[in-house]
Amino acid sequence: MAAVFSRIDLHSHSNASDGALSPSELVERALNKGLTHLALTDHDTVLGVKEAQNAASGKLELIPGAELSTMWNGYQIHIVGLFIDTESDVLLKYLEGQKVFREERARAIGAKLEKQGFANAYEECRKRAADGASITRGNYARYIVEMGRAQDTNEAFNYYLKKGKSCYVKTMWPDISVACNAIIGSGGVAVLAHPRRYEMTNTKLRELMSYFKDCGGQAMEVGCSQMSLNDLNYMTTLCRKYDFMASLGSDFHNEGPFRELGLGLRIPDDLKKVWECPQAERYNFPTLEPVTEA
Repeated sequence: MAAVFSRIDLHSHSNASDGALSPSELVERALNKGLTHLALTDHDTVLGVKEAQNAASGKLELIPGAELSTMWNGYQIHIVGLFIDTESDVLLKYLEGQKVFREERARAIGAKLEKQGFANAYEECRKRAADGASITRGNYARYIVEMGRAQDTNEAFNYYLKKGKSCYVKTMWPDISVACNAIIGSGGVAVLAHPRRYEMTNTKLRELMSYFKDCGGQAMEVGCSQMSLNDLNYMTTLCRKYDFMASLGSDFHNEGPFRELGLGLRIPDDLKKVWECPQAERYNFPTLEPVTEA
């Protein structure tokens, strides 16, 4: 049996990275959707956390987080850090290095887009981004849509930004172990993000899970938006096999029909939830009565 948790979302983005909403607007949307707990997990930055916490004060529990980019066997893998200390020297040193990588990649993508007819692509995306935010592929995808060269961001990725496409830029992100050390060193929990989204075989996925576990990984996202029942069942099997805690999140970036805050997030009843760990105690997770479904 799987339980639907529509009031908790532990994976979301603001315009501090590649989300469309400011941290305050994201919190407002979460409140309008009836959420009680929201994690802000922008890409390789904690820039928006303070604003989100201020907006959420007394209304919603805002969990500080970040989604860290890593490499494993040629795959780009995302590790979410939850319940982190955003002022940790260990974490901030790691994020400073990531900011350099992201700036180099952003300029390289912008140069490639210019060759495809997008004049001043980097500068235009920089104008639209929050102060101090890194420019990501998500920012470029929305710009491509805005310029009328794609119908939506998925199409923009598929035509221009995905691996193998004309404007893709390979970046050698740190190893998973480095990201896990930064998260755990800042008092957080390391969570493997959206594992079914990586384009790899089940054998490779199990190898990834094993390596993540060896690096200190503690949890994995089991409940994700748009996940089929078969995938949910397989993620549940892997969660048990590697003794991970289960997390869930929409990976919300902008308004749309499929990745809305709190939408369709399911976790089987018998899995240990990531909010049951000691690091989560201060965030007042209630005793929930989720809607149970077959």
